[in-house]
Amino acid sequence: MEATNETPQFDLEIKELQDRLEQAIAQLPENQRIVFLMNRMDKMKYAEIAAYLDLSVKAVEKRMHLALLELRQILKGI
Repeated sequence: MEATNETPQFDLEIKELQDRLEQAIAQLPENQRIVFLMNRMDKMKYAEIAAYLDLSVKAVEKRMHLALLELRQILKGI
């Protein structure tokens, strides 16, 4: 674990939040999860994702939109 100036309580809350986010991402349908991870974790642009997955950019946009809606619903109240 990295050395920080944060309190142990803060570090624990961050870890719990990361765990909840990972669980929420795991609940996404596979096609949405793949697009979400490629965009947010791999920093790929929609056009790059579309080319890699042999989809239209519109299809990638739709999957990302649905993924974000789903994540907001799952994580509501945090």
